[in-house]
Amino acid sequence: MERLYFAPLESPFGRLWAMSTPDGLARLILLSSSRRVIDPGPSLLARWRDRHTPDHHLMESPSRFRDIRRWLKQYFEGGIPDVDIPLDLRGTPFQQQVWAIVRDIPYGNTITYGNISMKLRQNSSSARAVGSAVGSNPVPLIVPCHRVIGENGKLVGFGGGLKMKQDLLRQEGILLL
Repeated sequence: MERLYFAPLESPFGRLWAMSTPDGLARLILLSSSRRVIDPGPSLLARWRDRHTPDHHLMESPSRFRDIRRWLKQYFEGGIPDVDIPLDLRGTPFQQQVWAIVRDIPYGNTITYGNISMKLRQNSSSARAVGSAVGSNPVPLIVPCHRVIGENGKLVGFGGGLKMKQDLLRQEGILLL
């Protein structure tokens, strides 16, 4: 049975939960302000493991997350992180394609769901499918899905809540109406 490591991480937005396989970071859970009051901790991680990697044994290991802590520190201090985080992202081929595009969005920039559809050579009506793939991103911040916005600069969808999305964009110097 493979191991699935986890640890809590602190951020300006409260506690985050990280999960890693031996191959890389598999999940970063941002708790929205509505869920932050009751931190579900390891029970939430166990449910995620049961759904996505049931053959893995869940094991707490804070030392495995030194690089992600350094990445988060650099990011939340307003810098562009220079730490490479190995990832173990599990998803459909379409999700993998979308996440690859999202991962390449430069710090301080945004892209629309429709633009991602066009990069995938899909018609613009597939923006909903792109939205679904972006919404299932297992490692927000590292794969910066907060940089994906709706047409005309509208803030839409983010697992940590729209206020967190707006705050993250503002931190990167992006001001949206």
